[in-house]
Amino acid sequence: MLEATVAQMMASRGGAIEAPAGTGKTEQIALVARHVPGRWLILTHTVAGVDAIRRRLRRLSVPADKWQVDTLSAWAHRYAMAYPDGSGLARTWSARDRDWPAVIRAAATLIERGAINSVLRASYTGVLVDEYQDCTRDHHRLVCALAGVLRCYVFGDPLQAIFGFRAEEMADWDKDTLTRFPLAGRLETPHRWIAAGNAELGNWLIAGRADFRAGRFDFTRAPESVSWTRSEQKAGANELAQHCSVRMEDGHTLSVLHSSVSDTRRADLAKLIRATTVEPVGGQSEREFYRALRDLQGMNRMEAVLTLAGTVYSGADVSGKRKRVDTLLKNTNRMRIPASPAELALRAVAQGNSLRSVADFFSCLEREFGVTVVRPELSYCVGAALRHCIEHPDVHLDDAAFQIANARRERGRIIRNRSVGSTLLVKGLEFDHVVITPDACTSRQNWYVALTRASRSVKVLSPKARFTI
Repeated sequence: MLEATVAQMMASRGGAIEAPAGTGKTEQIALVARHVPGRWLILTHTVAGVDAIRRRLRRLSVPADKWQVDTLSAWAHRYAMAYPDGSGLARTWSARDRDWPAVIRAAATLIERGAINSVLRASYTGVLVDEYQDCTRDHHRLVCALAGVLRCYVFGDPLQAIFGFRAEEMADWDKDTLTRFPLAGRLETPHRWIAAGNAELGNWLIAGRADFRAGRFDFTRAPESVSWTRSEQKAGANELAQHCSVRMEDGHTLSVLHSSVSDTRRADLAKLIRATTVEPVGGQSEREFYRALRDLQGMNRMEAVLTLAGTVYSGADVSGKRKRVDTLLKNTNRMRIPASPAELALRAVAQGNSLRSVADFFSCLEREFGVTVVRPELSYCVGAALRHCIEHPDVHLDDAAFQIANARRERGRIIRNRSVGSTLLVKGLEFDHVVITPDACTSRQNWYVALTRASRSVKVLSPKARFTI
């Protein structure tokens, strides 16, 4: 049922709820869509957040015609591109430019001009915005524009403000958010941990918020379900892997939170612990690969393909393939063992600029004995983008990737039982067990997000058990 503070807020045209992690925010958002008449637009920042909200809506059997869930960027893009004259967004705008602030501003301009007021009122009863602490000033402007047309309610927690959108200025929770959307109340019951039979951990996380907000962390006084192991920053994957084992029951999930800076470091650790990675949409590895396919030719092009294969797959024998294809290109007669389908496709990559040969290589590689996918989301996105360009030669690879990313948002992500990610990538998700590496958290907010991802156990790897950050 709706909590009293939320129900009270819904009696007005707008308001804000401060919601610490695990206190039922997603449930309350879904219950608003279920119980309050009309169709609700639900906006958040990340694919993970979209997926979590959709799963909760479906679990509560909320009819699909009562809600639409999207990221702020994707929703803004759809409307700004549909009404370019009113939004002012350049018709030549492309996803490869990555100028998402321009998209947000264009959508805000479109609404502020009153150009789509009738469309909005016909489409939605009101707006619910999740993770509002991560809104930039541009996001805040867009939501305020929506609030001028529709009922609008925001949910957030300043202690979970871990997103920094490049150099964009963030909206201040007290000065900006609560000035426009008055605070209706706070959620304080640790539902996540009560449901897991671990209320002690939930109560500790709620009670410690003042210390966490001040940057004080003390794991010597933590509940039994929180353990600490000494480990230094910048430790290698082999050393970290030794500490990432957790006793799990069948069906339980484990997330190892590692560096938010390097996706290859996360992949290296995932290989060693037999896990898969959680990937950002349009992450660095994916962007660099597309750039290489645009700019490189010959052996350099082949090397870029092998570099990606080395981080996406385990057991790919990248160095062996590099040597054999080099021999295959120089003198076929020296090959004692016939070239494999993957090697033949890789030779074609070095000899031409066809995207089909690149797609063929990855397809053949995945069928080789002993090869496993460590980065399934990246493998899927790259493969799908390549196939889209092969079927539609006039589509730019970056634009194809953008279309695939949007389809991925609609489909939702699948995270395996054992995964390696970062606080940025798993925010909004929950797991049974979490391991936090020494390089996972760079701020008090990151530490709070990391500690609140697990419902059953947390293992902290850090140089000290007590510290201030």
